[in-house]
Amino acid sequence: MHNLFRGGTRSAVSLLGAALLAGLATSCSSSSATQEYAVPGDVCGTEVTRDLLAPLLPAGKKISARPTSAVGTERCRLLVDGEIAFSSSVEKRAANTTASDVASSAYGVDPTDTSADGGRVIYSTTGAVGLVNCPASASAESTLWATVRTSHEVKASAMRAFIEGYAAALSQTDACRTVSVR
Repeated sequence: MHNLFRGGTRSAVSLLGAALLAGLATSCSSSSATQEYAVPGDVCGTEVTRDLLAPLLPAGKKISARPTSAVGTERCRLLVDGEIAFSSSVEKRAANTTASDVASSAYGVDPTDTSADGGRVIYSTTGAVGLVNCPASASAESTLWATVRTSHEVKASAMRAFIEGYAAALSQTDACRTVSVR
């Protein structure tokens, strides 16, 4: 009888442990991280489709934008809960600049990453570069490039979709005229 009781105690302890683990797993999954903030419809003033931006942003409670500029470059950082989660830049380069040239100096993307759009876009799971097709009135001596990067990995297809949409949006703004040649 004593051995039977000991075995019953082990079974009860095992069941209790399993129940606790199941409870913890359920509580963790029910509090799964989400984007509690409203995804912005612009990146520091450049309108973007929320559906393109949302997959690049992490879960969190609050989002804010921090625009900065330097000679020839306009930057935008999106902070989620106070941490930089997304960065973009727009800069003019020489007319003969390629996506590989831009990717070689960009964070989150490498010249050997996947290219698309006839070589005008290079993207990865953490960054992308894309040529902005400025109207004919823009200088023939320069090209405008957009770069983006995230602080975390995302789907490469989401990164490509965003950079293509962002570059298209930039082509409709004053960015083609206002960023000075580097």
